[in-house]
Amino acid sequence: METMNIQSVAEKNIVSVVLADIQPSNYNPRKNFDVASLAELAESIRQQGVLQPIGVRPIAENRFEIIFGERRYRASLMAGLEEIPAIVLNVSDETAEEMAVTENLQRKDVTPIEEANAYQRLLESGRHDVQSLAVQFGKNESYIRTRLKFVSLIPEIVQLLEQDEITISVASEICRYGEDIQREVYETHLKEGVQYNSWRGMKASEVAKKIEQQYTADLARYSFDKTLCLSCPHNTNNMMLFCEGGCGNCANRTCLAEMNAAYLTEKAVQFVEQYPAVSLCHQEYNYNETVVERLTAMGYEVECLKTYATAYPETPEAPEKEEYGTSEEYEEAYKEYEQDFSDYMEQCKAIHGQAEAGEITLYIRIEQKEVVLCYLKNAASNANGTDGTVEKPLSPVEKLEKQDKRNKEIALEKTVEDTKKQILEVDMSERKFGQDEDKMIYFFLLASLRREHYAEVGLEEKEPYHYLTDGEKMDIIANLTAKQKAVIRRDFLIANFKNAFGGNAVASLLLDFAQKHMPEELAEIKNGHNEVYEKRHQRIEEKKAVLLVQEQARQEAVEAEEAQPGTEMQPEEQPQPEAELQTEEVAA
Repeated sequence: METMNIQSVAEKNIVSVVLADIQPSNYNPRKNFDVASLAELAESIRQQGVLQPIGVRPIAENRFEIIFGERRYRASLMAGLEEIPAIVLNVSDETAEEMAVTENLQRKDVTPIEEANAYQRLLESGRHDVQSLAVQFGKNESYIRTRLKFVSLIPEIVQLLEQDEITISVASEICRYGEDIQREVYETHLKEGVQYNSWRGMKASEVAKKIEQQYTADLARYSFDKTLCLSCPHNTNNMMLFCEGGCGNCANRTCLAEMNAAYLTEKAVQFVEQYPAVSLCHQEYNYNETVVERLTAMGYEVECLKTYATAYPETPEAPEKEEYGTSEEYEEAYKEYEQDFSDYMEQCKAIHGQAEAGEITLYIRIEQKEVVLCYLKNAASNANGTDGTVEKPLSPVEKLEKQDKRNKEIALEKTVEDTKKQILEVDMSERKFGQDEDKMIYFFLLASLRREHYAEVGLEEKEPYHYLTDGEKMDIIANLTAKQKAVIRRDFLIANFKNAFGGNAVASLLLDFAQKHMPEELAEIKNGHNEVYEKRHQRIEEKKAVLLVQEQARQEAVEAEEAQPGTEMQPEEQPQPEAELQTEEVAA
């Protein structure tokens, strides 16, 4: 191998190379260099020189690239050297990369993240696997695999690790999980400033348990086939956590949700095929929205029940002979099972009898993790019409027609929702505003139309609390005159003037509007309030004048005392309280 020959020729190729002719390499896994440590090394180089040569390779005439020793190279620059001893090696790109990574991995101060990135690069080169890396660096395979998972850590967790805010053991537990869980753990428990439920300072075992409890799902609670889950790397049983056996917990939320949704959708379709006359439904809360959306897209109607439907009785499970110590115990258990099964069949027969009599309605209910049969008792209000007559239950054909009508409604609803989202992405800034858009504007402006103007737009007098319906608005905008448009626009302005107060912008617009349409009324309002203001202003000016006189008198008395220090001080004339002045003013 090329690397075997390097050691034998190294001593023959030590030369002094001008620092200006050397450039760093992208192969070096080390990206951060401690400035203080470099300064110490630079001082040592000034005193003793470079004791160990760096490794370089020629990349052009009088131009070299560092293979290993970039720290010594940087310190030599800081020390002001012009040349540095170097081993010149004529090696390929692949060998240069492997030598750079290997040399840096042998340093004592390599960080876990740098180590992870180095292992990853060696794997990506195609010349190594986990087993060969373990042999080359004297590590076990588990250590290598754990370090490789550090590559998947989000930047925020990486920073915490490099700043020693969390330990390597804690990072090893966090890196087992996907980006979504890592981010939640960071934002909720590790971010600086988190005061409640912080995980900083916790042991790795405690963090592992908390992540498993809070961010994974117990697979035993799901009904889909979990054969693939047994060997999945996202199964906590395969993540060396503190598991208790069983199916394990799933840490891949996306995969779990998809497998559950696919299972429920398939089971719902099978139920419909088995019971074609039974409708699909879900309760108002606590149902799998993804499954309902998929079934709806497939053309099935899924009814939302506002009241709780009773689930079918559970099918009894037959006892397993291996679970009993003696044949007598098993036979006794089996007799109990036969009795339970007989009771179960009687219950089912009774339920179907009630359904045929129209007393109950059968449903196939979509739940979060299961699809079950259920039934709902028909209330008297549903069974009887408004005139007291009994409504006939819908025939199978009528049910299908009702379902078809609902499917058409759903198609329109989905079309509207998708259009609402898409219309925000369309650039219409350069398009001319059309007459149809103008009518749409007036449709929305009509919400502010005052009742006294209903006749102006062709409506008869309505009851006091009548509000325009959408149908009435559509009829109005069909043939609008210029006068009607003016009435609608002004009513819209007036409705928005209610937000005027003080000196805000709306208040300014309000006064401008009033000046144009009611100048005399506005002048009268202004004059009334200004008269009150002038009276109040005059009183304030009078009080200010009295206070100024008093203040001047006090100032003159102080100046007089300062001018005659030997004379006996006379009691100052006390100023009259403001309340007394006001009384005198009133008396006058």
